[in-house]
Amino acid sequence: MFQSIKFIFALLLASAVVCSCSQREDIDDAVDTNTENTVEEASVVFRLQANAPTALTTRSVEDSYNHVQGTQEEYQVNNARIYLFDAPTKLFVKSIMLTNLTRTGTDANGYVIYEAEHVSVPQGTYDIFVTANTGRYINKTTESEFLADIDSLTYVRGAIQDISGGIVMTNRASENTGTVITKSEDNEDNVVSITLERVLARIDIAKSSNSFPLTDEANQQYASITLEGHYIVNLPKYYYSYRHTAALTSMDEPVWDINEHFGNVKDVNGYVIDPDFFKKTIDATSFTNAGKYYEHFYGDYSNPNAVAWTAFKPASETPQYNTTYCLENCTLAPAQKNGYSTGVLFKAKLEPYNNVYHLADNGTLQVITDKNQYPEVLYYFNYKFYDSPQALASAIGINDINGNSFDLYQAKKYEKDDDGYHCYYTYWIRHLDNYKPTSMGVMEFAIVRNNLYRILVTNVSGLGYHEVTVNPDTPDEGETYLKAVLNVKPWIVRDLTNIIL
Repeated sequence: MFQSIKFIFALLLASAVVCSCSQREDIDDAVDTNTENTVEEASVVFRLQANAPTALTTRSVEDSYNHVQGTQEEYQVNNARIYLFDAPTKLFVKSIMLTNLTRTGTDANGYVIYEAEHVSVPQGTYDIFVTANTGRYINKTTESEFLADIDSLTYVRGAIQDISGGIVMTNRASENTGTVITKSEDNEDNVVSITLERVLARIDIAKSSNSFPLTDEANQQYASITLEGHYIVNLPKYYYSYRHTAALTSMDEPVWDINEHFGNVKDVNGYVIDPDFFKKTIDATSFTNAGKYYEHFYGDYSNPNAVAWTAFKPASETPQYNTTYCLENCTLAPAQKNGYSTGVLFKAKLEPYNNVYHLADNGTLQVITDKNQYPEVLYYFNYKFYDSPQALASAIGINDINGNSFDLYQAKKYEKDDDGYHCYYTYWIRHLDNYKPTSMGVMEFAIVRNNLYRILVTNVSGLGYHEVTVNPDTPDEGETYLKAVLNVKPWIVRDLTNIIL
């Protein structure tokens, strides 16, 4: 009776702490629910492997042939909680908090190895799950409830900058099932090896040059572009503690099975699933972000002045990246659209190259030689700029210019502010390029945990828009004026290094 009262009190205390909105919840170690357990116990040493590289012998939607170990903060394991579920019944048996972890080195495959002091575990066959670098306790009695848990409190923002306390990590749920723990005659330790992966992805952004020239079809310069800032949009705030995967051809949610949906991504129609995956339909305009799933929701930024742009570091021979960590964001191939996908907005300063024209009284177009006389609004057409709608109309050879004419002749206009003229570009982050520019691939545009998306802008091929354009139903696959090299690394590195804007 006294033990039952203690257990109830512990649960009440844990519930009170869970309501905290801090970045991490500090919760006391869980109590073994099997209070009547009389099974003889065995000694176990848990060996944790962090920053595991994906095997390079196969190709799938999550493989990259480029890997990087990362920084110490990114692979540091400060603590780990072990959850033991009885394999035959799928019922919770025991939770163990490991705090005295010793880093024992790095193995030949690039794993950073941590070992805990041995602990006692009742003999049995277990499905073993691990969380690292969080005090949060997932209080579920069945394995299915446990795996369905959505962690909405550990990281309360979409763009995560501070990882000084360590990145939350988990094992892949299907990898440590049916683990037999027995007591040997000489009482040697059972050694259980567990591979951890970060629940966060990393995005690096840099530019190869401080300024990019724009040239016409004859290779003559008509303007220059200076990338001044960037801003990451559509950053989810919620994630599954243990990653979900599924082979999908429709938006029908599967009945989750540990062996089928909690391991590697299938080679054919294989997706990583996030908590809002099945709300992202092919009609992106219907997604209003009412549940505040996204931070920096793309649909909110039609006004560039409302954006808190991150300034670029100076360009150099060795790119200096700005780094942001975020949660995974995926959807079905037909729904890989601007309204859902994680992307980068770029703000650029536009400078005409001695080709701004004024319509003189005699009806001729004359170059404005004094830059101080440049107008408040620039009108662009066919590699030249004009100081008025009338000058633009004269250049085109029409009597008047209006909205329809702008679209017809692909003309643009740029308003001047205190810092000059600006234009804007968008880049949607690729997870796996299918190398078919007119056909959307499975998991082509996505953010997946434990991946590093390294974006280096190397060229700008045309003028961007005069404002941040918002069209949620635009597919991510399409023309871009910005060229970057995208690197995706395990960390898996996905190298997006030749991005052309």
